[in-house]
Amino acid sequence: MTKKLYLEWSEKVLFPHMEDRCILLADSWKTFTDQDAVIELKPEELQYEMITIPSKVTGSIQPLDVLCFRMYKGCFKKISNFVFVNDIPVHVHHRDVILKLHSLLYQQFQSPRFENLIVRAWFKSGYTDERVQYVNPASFMFKKLNGRCIHNNCKNTVLLVCGLCKRSPLFSPFL
Repeated sequence: MTKKLYLEWSEKVLFPHMEDRCILLADSWKTFTDQDAVIELKPEELQYEMITIPSKVTGSIQPLDVLCFRMYKGCFKKISNFVFVNDIPVHVHHRDVILKLHSLLYQQFQSPRFENLIVRAWFKSGYTDERVQYVNPASFMFKKLNGRCIHNNCKNTVLLVCGLCKRSPLFSPFL
C-alpha cells in the first residue's frame, strides 16, 4: 500500500464511516508512520487515535491474523488438497480458479453461522473479555464429506457443506 493510497482510504473510507471516535489498529508498515498527514484529513469533530502493532508480532496480536485468516487459509488448503487427493481435473493454481475459490470462501465466511468468529478473534488477541462460542468454518464445511453427493445414485463430486443453507454445492463450477 502506498502512502497516497493510504491517505485516500483514510479520507474516503475510514473517516466517513466513523461517528464520534475512531481507533485504528495498524501494523508497523512504513506507510502508516506519517500520522500528521492523516490527521490533516480527519474531520475536526472526530476523536482519532492510531495504535501501531510492533513489528514481527502482527500474527500474534492482529485479530484477523490470530483466527480468521488462519481458518480462511486452512479452508483454501483443504479445497486444494481435496482436488489433488481425489484427482479432480482442476488446475487450482490457475488465476481464474483461484479467484472462484476465493469468491466461494468469502461468500461462505459471510454466513451468519460464522459471525462470532471475529468476536472470538478479538478475545483471542487479548483486546476484549467477551468470550463467545463460535463455529469453526472448516469443521462445519468439510465435516462428513467424502467427496460424493449424499443423494441416492448421484455420482457428482461435492466440495463443502454450505454455511448459509447447509447444502453441498457441486464442484462442477470449477471444472
